[in-house]
Amino acid sequence: MIRISRLLVAAWAARSVYMTASMALASRSMRREAPDAPDAGEDGPVLTVVIPALREQAVMPRSLDCFAELAANWPGLRVVVVTAVREAAEIPAGQDTTEELCHELARGHNEQLGREIFHVVSYPGQGRRASQLNHAVAFLDELFPPQGDEYVAVFDADAVPDARLRGQFARAAARRPAMIQQPMLPALPARAAGGRSAVMCGQDLATFRRTVGIEYRRIKVACWCRPSHRPRWVAALARPMVYGVGSGIIVRRDVIEKVGFFQEPHDDLAVGHRLSMAGEPIDVLPSVNIVEPYQDTASMARAFSSVAFANAATRHDYRFAASRPSRLTRFEQRLLAARALADGAAWALGPLVIAAAAAHLVARRRFAPVAGAAVLTGLVEPAVAYRLRGRLLDAFHTPGTSGGSWQQPQRAAAFATYPLQPAVTALGPWLLAVRASAARLRGRPLRFTKTEHLGENAH
Repeated sequence: MIRISRLLVAAWAARSVYMTASMALASRSMRREAPDAPDAGEDGPVLTVVIPALREQAVMPRSLDCFAELAANWPGLRVVVVTAVREAAEIPAGQDTTEELCHELARGHNEQLGREIFHVVSYPGQGRRASQLNHAVAFLDELFPPQGDEYVAVFDADAVPDARLRGQFARAAARRPAMIQQPMLPALPARAAGGRSAVMCGQDLATFRRTVGIEYRRIKVACWCRPSHRPRWVAALARPMVYGVGSGIIVRRDVIEKVGFFQEPHDDLAVGHRLSMAGEPIDVLPSVNIVEPYQDTASMARAFSSVAFANAATRHDYRFAASRPSRLTRFEQRLLAARALADGAAWALGPLVIAAAAAHLVARRRFAPVAGAAVLTGLVEPAVAYRLRGRLLDAFHTPGTSGGSWQQPQRAAAFATYPLQPAVTALGPWLLAVRASAARLRGRPLRFTKTEHLGENAH
């Protein structure tokens, strides 16, 4: 039993070393590639940005200001805000709806730009974000018939895209991938007032690790594994499952229907899963878009519970991909699906297993392996994450300004709670299990709530 516990703790320490190296190499790749993207010419690829919005009055002005700055020098950019009719019944009487606010903002930006860049369309149904996105896609088909290689991007209502998006997107789109991802990084503006809890400070570093060390790195590995580039068996063993991230996901317009459009209740993961199992090329941009971080552990757990649901739905995504043409063999598809499900199991159970192993070693007075793992996960890894996150935020180009101005978390609090973050994020799948069981007992459908955005002046 002691040997098994030592192996588990050693594996956890090795994982920390791997993640630290992954963050460092991915950050180096982003710094190297970001300045090399030339600005696109007048005939660059068309990009339609779709922003789903429900009760987003606090953040929409800043978001649309940023895209207006991009549109000023980007003839091929258009922005569609898709609101929801049901919002009128969900806000206090007398308060403007997001639709009313966005119509006013769109009109002002269009007049200033001298062309129709911004459009507002309202979703009439009761579905969630994915249904809003599918309604916007139908609107695009009516208003803008497809012409050549066009892409549709989805950004959160609070998203701030990097000002270098145009050139980086044009370079990636020239290779005609089915999907392009601009990674998403939660951060607060430097001028935001108020503090964050110690746990949320640690979560700021954990999300950086996930964004750069996992999501960016996975897509880079997926590019390396393209069948034409590597022996098939090598690619099959190394190829990761890529999942889409809702803010910054860019999908070729003709591909949206092929992946079954956007899926409820979590619209983004399935796109990446289905394209991965179809063997379609996926690319990544060397910049991020910045969104508002979770305000507290409860809101984060609720959001992650829907992510866990989408991860569990990988089986459905596999059946979808297996019934359609693919560049991968059935074995390769199954291997990808198994990897995604294994990730979900490790997400939920990993912290419990490692904590039990560490506790067993401590009880047996085997302190050395636990101390070594603690140094790696509690000092080395967060120190690297903190430094690299600061560099990335300093290099971020906010549209309309000369540079970035974003907060780093309080250092001592972030370091102190960083080792706890796997257990904190595991609240997502465990909350899903509780909610799914409760819904089944009550005979009601499982429902997910929206994460509310407070806006930069509310902190």
